[in-house]
Amino acid sequence: MNQTEYSIRRATLADAAALAEVHEATWRETYIGLMSEQMLDALTADARAEAWGRILSGETGYLATTYVAERAGELVAFASCGEQRNQHFAAVGYAGEFAAVYVLKTAQRRGLGMGLMTTMMRDLEERGLTGFTLWVPRDNFPARSLYEQLGGVLIGQRKDDGRHGTLAEVAYGWLRK
Repeated sequence: MNQTEYSIRRATLADAAALAEVHEATWRETYIGLMSEQMLDALTADARAEAWGRILSGETGYLATTYVAERAGELVAFASCGEQRNQHFAAVGYAGEFAAVYVLKTAQRRGLGMGLMTTMMRDLEERGLTGFTLWVPRDNFPARSLYEQLGGVLIGQRKDDGRHGTLAEVAYGWLRK
């Protein structure tokens, strides 16, 4: 990653609207064909801006840390990490989780995904959370390739039958000693 072109920093409450726009755009770019139109339509920037405001202000009760990547002052990617929410994974040594990693197509293949993942790994390790997990749509092969390059191994799968359709996902895990 060209550090002069892109920078990664911790998100602030002032980033909520921009995060929501990147969130919606990355879903539409990445998940067409992987998720139902109803699932994609359910994620709007307006709804996500409100949700991001709650997340970044700590109102949700889930203590996630969100990082953003910028280019020329514009958000092009984000990622979130925190304590493990899955009891099974926590019980077998995965104390942390990556809740989200999203990079706009125009900023992909520049090392931002790798940079965000390593930033989150360092964050979780500094908190003493040395095992990590991440859920990803089963058919999102570009993302899966990145996670495998970073040493992630398949540790689970699930199928979510929600009101907007079905989503099949796989979990990757990283155990650090």
